[in-house]
Amino acid sequence: MIQLHGPIVALLTPFDASGKIEWQAFKAYLSSLYSWGVRTVIANGTTGEFPSITIRERRQVVEFVREYFAGTIINNVSATCVSDVRKLIAGTKGCADYILLLPPYYYSACQDRGLSRFFIDAISGAPLPAMLYHFPQHTGNHLGIDLVTTLLDQGLSIVGIKDSSGDIDNAQLYRSNFPELAVFLGNDAKVFEVLQKGLSGSVTGAANPMPELLIAMQTEYRLSASKTQSMQCCLDVWNRFRNTGGYSEISLVKAAMGARIDSFPVHVRPPLTPVPVEVIDRIRKVIYNCLNDFRLLN
Repeated sequence: MIQLHGPIVALLTPFDASGKIEWQAFKAYLSSLYSWGVRTVIANGTTGEFPSITIRERRQVVEFVREYFAGTIINNVSATCVSDVRKLIAGTKGCADYILLLPPYYYSACQDRGLSRFFIDAISGAPLPAMLYHFPQHTGNHLGIDLVTTLLDQGLSIVGIKDSSGDIDNAQLYRSNFPELAVFLGNDAKVFEVLQKGLSGSVTGAANPMPELLIAMQTEYRLSASKTQSMQCCLDVWNRFRNTGGYSEISLVKAAMGARIDSFPVHVRPPLTPVPVEVIDRIRKVIYNCLNDFRLLN
């Protein structure tokens, strides 16, 4: 089995102005990420706008990523219908190394009994190992310790957890209760703390325009904690801008990608809206400044 290593980058899905997937831009984007040192990505994730993409398109996306990205691929197969999850898993075989699955969403605050039935029905006998995806802000369902224990006791092939709650204490609970699982936290403000706490690493969508920063932090931490903390300060300039800009994160990150890849499309599918044209240069300037500060540390 391919080992999971952080940081993990959650891919964007480039669209043209009509809303169709922009495959040429996607190819250039995947090539750039790999050239910047990214070795593990998530296809069809939240950052990739998966709720706005058809099952057929999601299959096309993971096939395309497999063709043009040489690293480890995790494919998000989340859906609210077990049959749709199974279809997405079938389409993932041969294209990805792992699958990623959220609890079902829309029906919130479900009992563990119902959630465990969903996971068991969805991934029993799956041809690929699974990562559980904890994102209660969007699903309304908590991936608690008892639920994970139940799933592991069923013998499901679960190898890790992507915790996008942003709560590092919750991620540590996963790590202490399930030391056999890889645990990744989605919170760019806590990349340094993730390393301090001994978690498996960070998973990021927001750092798409500068993944070298997170990669360097993961590498440098073993050599110099103080230098790694300085890198966190560079990243925090972007984190603060994201938190105060008033724009949806996916739209913001797509606009920011133009700082690294010429003509990267800023389009998003409804219900998201693109950032206003007049602020795109300001967004990209923040990326330029963060990268310059990062390069001064090296």
